[in-house]
Amino acid sequence: MVLLTIVCSVIWVPIGAKIGMNPRLSRFMQPIVQVLASFPANFLFPFVILWFLAWRIDLGWGSILLMALGTQWYILFNMIAGASQIPDDLREMAANMRLPRIMRWTKLILPAVFGSWCTGGITAAGGAWNASIIAEYVESGRHTLTTPGLGSYITEATAVGDTMKTLVGVVVMSLFVVAVNRLFWNPLERYTAKRFAITA
Repeated sequence: MVLLTIVCSVIWVPIGAKIGMNPRLSRFMQPIVQVLASFPANFLFPFVILWFLAWRIDLGWGSILLMALGTQWYILFNMIAGASQIPDDLREMAANMRLPRIMRWTKLILPAVFGSWCTGGITAAGGAWNASIIAEYVESGRHTLTTPGLGSYITEATAVGDTMKTLVGVVVMSLFVVAVNRLFWNPLERYTAKRFAITA
């Protein structure tokens, strides 16, 4: 999940920020991203699996793509929303001061959207844990692809009707998600609210 969040963030943070700071583009893209986020990504799994088989892609790496199909849009949507809320006077000040691009990102854009990234990260991570149940154990016709993980453990236990193992897997996953939220995401949100709050 950590790798998934990093990969999605590297891709969508700059794109979402650019879209969000362009009001016309933001109004056009936000409904599209909402539709993409609500689309059931598991419908695409059979086609992606055929691609994995054709290119002999290991499901250990491929499962990251499968989980990202449905969760990446939460990061993008929140980045667009966060960037669109950057005050115009701060943008104008950065433009008037002719700040270098790196400084503009490190001193203005990233601090301003960090809270939105946290919100998107929490939502994406939660969705990724749910998606792992079907992304780590995939059947397509005569082919079955698996990779070690809690998701495949739950799916395999369910397939053979082992209720106890299924229950254990679900409980462990739930406890892990709660622990990550309490120990990582919640403190990060509190830090963000104090450190990067934009006040009038």
